[in-house]
Amino acid sequence: MKGVFLTVCSAMVLMSFSANAQEEWSLEQCLSYAIENNIQIKQSGLQTESARLDKTQSLAQLFPNLNASTGFNTNFGRSIDPGTNQFVNDQVNSNNFRVGSNVTLFNGLRLLNTFKQSQLDVLAAEYDLQGLSNDISMNIATAFMQVMFSEELLSVAQEQLDISSEQLERTRKLVNAGSLPEGGLYDVEAQYSSNELQVINAENALSAAVLALKQILNLPASTAFRIKRPEVDMPLDGLAGKTVGTVYDHALNNWPQIKARETKLESARKSEQIAFATYTPSLTANASISTFYSSSFEDIDLTTFERTPIPYGDQLDRNLSESIGLSLSIPIFNGLQSRTSVKKARLGRMNAELQLQDQKNQLYSSVQQAYNDAQAAKRQFDASDKSVKATEKAFEYAEQRYGVGMMNSLEFNTASNNLARVKSELLRAKYDYIFKMKVLDFYQGKPITFDPSK
Repeated sequence: MKGVFLTVCSAMVLMSFSANAQEEWSLEQCLSYAIENNIQIKQSGLQTESARLDKTQSLAQLFPNLNASTGFNTNFGRSIDPGTNQFVNDQVNSNNFRVGSNVTLFNGLRLLNTFKQSQLDVLAAEYDLQGLSNDISMNIATAFMQVMFSEELLSVAQEQLDISSEQLERTRKLVNAGSLPEGGLYDVEAQYSSNELQVINAENALSAAVLALKQILNLPASTAFRIKRPEVDMPLDGLAGKTVGTVYDHALNNWPQIKARETKLESARKSEQIAFATYTPSLTANASISTFYSSSFEDIDLTTFERTPIPYGDQLDRNLSESIGLSLSIPIFNGLQSRTSVKKARLGRMNAELQLQDQKNQLYSSVQQAYNDAQAAKRQFDASDKSVKATEKAFEYAEQRYGVGMMNSLEFNTASNNLARVKSELLRAKYDYIFKMKVLDFYQGKPITFDPSK
């Protein structure tokens, strides 16, 4: 049994040395790494960038367009000369140029509202990205604190193993001296083995917690990793000055998911205005300049009837044509497209209103649950703290009685197990309370950190 104990201790020393050689990650480093490398956040960032491109495109639609065109044609046999508009039977080469522009002067403010809607869509995408970052941060904080909790549970289990080891050595000496029957040694050895198993279970739980944190960070399981434990203090003010109403009011005005829904509702209202614009006439202005060249275009001397080809440059100058105009389109009947678009836009706006209200209801329920959880966690911590203090005194008394032979090993093991149990319960209550308070602070816009200055 002593060899087993030395093996366990050696393994713990090696694990400690290996851990010291690993890079330590603070909570802030984990959060920063996740924000920069999380795939979902990257995808949301791409969606935000796409919304920005749509906004740029909708802004460009407000300005006149400008297009140029040119063409070269060769006609064989009987064809119409583009210069004289007469039939010819010769090969005719022609070349034309055109530059044109048009701009929408009025279409029921459709283009302007489309641009305003694209601005709202960019803002909504940014809020969605911020909300996703908040969710990832909360998941990271949860996994990080689980690692901290598992490390402390391992410390408690190791402490109990050390106590069992001392008890085993003392009992063995008493048995060898004939002061205790050999059966008492078997009970202590069984307790030692049980504590060894608790240490192994605690190590496995810690490995699982670290793996869960790595997976959220998208780190390979083989990556050398350990957390940098911060100084974790119990919240001094607790729930003082906090109510469900105050926390909810702050979250309602600052929670990115709420702001995203509010912005999407405004975007849906713009969609409704855009749909209504299909009922209105649209006025468009256009202007163009064009010219052409034809190989059959000639000057004719009316005296001699001699034909002289007109040079390329002269033709382009003589055939120059300019135009400017207005175009008015009045919708009369378009197969109920406008009517259907308006009704669907109205339904979209109504759905956006319901989604906003649903998001507010979810937020209130979450805040209310977080507040109640914090209250329960504080009561549980206070009760566990009292239980640990009382159990520690009982264990000290049991140690004294066991040392002078007034308590058997079974009773002592029971006292030791009770102490380990209440310490584990206190640790769980402690981290549960700290985390629940962090959640409330998060709803109030405070960053997730263990730095008391923030």
